[in-house]
Amino acid sequence: MENGRRPRISLCMIVKNEEKKLERALSWGEGILWEKVVVDTGSTDGTVALAERLGAKVCHFGWIDDFAAARNFALEQAEGDWIITQDADEWPTPETLEKLLSVVEQAKERGLDGVFGGILELNDRGEITTCSSRIRVFRSTPDIRYRRRVHEQLEFTDGRPMRLADAEEELTFFHDGYAGGQSAGKRRSGRNLRLLEQELAEHPGDYEVMGYLGDEYAGFGDEEQALRWYRRSVEHMPETLREGDPRSAWTFSALIALYGERGNYSEAEGIYRMAVEKQPCEADYDYQMGCLCTQGERWEDGVRYLAGGLAKLERHGTANSCMKLKASLETAYGNLALCFLRSGRRKEAVETSVALLRVKPLDMKALYILLSAFREDGGAQAESAPYVDGVVGFLGKLYVLSDLKNRLFIARAAREAGWKAMENRMEKESGI
Repeated sequence: MENGRRPRISLCMIVKNEEKKLERALSWGEGILWEKVVVDTGSTDGTVALAERLGAKVCHFGWIDDFAAARNFALEQAEGDWIITQDADEWPTPETLEKLLSVVEQAKERGLDGVFGGILELNDRGEITTCSSRIRVFRSTPDIRYRRRVHEQLEFTDGRPMRLADAEEELTFFHDGYAGGQSAGKRRSGRNLRLLEQELAEHPGDYEVMGYLGDEYAGFGDEEQALRWYRRSVEHMPETLREGDPRSAWTFSALIALYGERGNYSEAEGIYRMAVEKQPCEADYDYQMGCLCTQGERWEDGVRYLAGGLAKLERHGTANSCMKLKASLETAYGNLALCFLRSGRRKEAVETSVALLRVKPLDMKALYILLSAFREDGGAQAESAPYVDGVVGFLGKLYVLSDLKNRLFIARAAREAGWKAMENRMEKESGI
């Protein structure tokens, strides 16, 4: 901190008719934030009065179909040394509240321009669907501004690269803006589609905008148009892409998934090879192919892709990348365990399913794989009491077997695995 003074951080938001969510979004920051700047773009509900009551400095900006323009107006109103951006449908994790000040202090000491923060997308049930990242905190300076009408991007106005660090582990916000049913999604997609078409008309070669158009059509369920725009995006990409380019990674991953869903594995594999050539460290490509191979019962290929993707994740980290895999680690490990099992690699199937069960003991798929591996490994001996006793002893390291619910859970998994002796043992001990 300069002269012993803590960093002055301005929270900047743009809002419109967010009365229902605004209190959750703004009810934090005491002792952390210097100020809260809320730019209203034309609310007709109680948003403005609520923001003022919550202590925000409220400014007004006439909507001109341009999110970047509205966000830049908000930055111009901020008086802090650092900016943190947030939407009304986002809120910070408790860890973020604890670490925000220290993250900003470290960024200042290192001479950084900003830091990436994590975003956990939630569905209607509060489940995490994807993980992503964006520049969450950055220096307050006139030469750092947003561009693009929608899916806006922060950058230096003269085009030079920003000095950034990864703080996804320290700064994470929940986001539920895509929850709420199909009607809300369609309204948002319709607006975004219009703004993206305007943006592309002004910048005809912008491959990122083309990728976003693919997203919108995919959201509408129009696969043909989605494929068209994703392919156009790939065609307009530069020969080399920077690692940690989430837009391009999402485009390639979406193409792999769409071709896979159509059963066109050769096309999906062609897209995979092209993607890996441009971004060899991106784990989402391997994860997507691994999922397709699992669905298509291509077990050896599934092992290769899934194990490769998880190794990339371990080796290169998640800074602004691996959006799909980060949110789907349990699925990835579950699919890998199944591929190990079906390809006859029972030892690896046991190890992988046990690792998953240690963090998620009621994962039926993982327990089914574990019991299937033990049953197959035992052969004819699997139905004998001594063999069952040995496996029960192993299961005792994962479960409290005196708990009726756990015994019944194991019995059900044994039934799914076709292991009659284990099923009978668990049911007998449960009094069934």
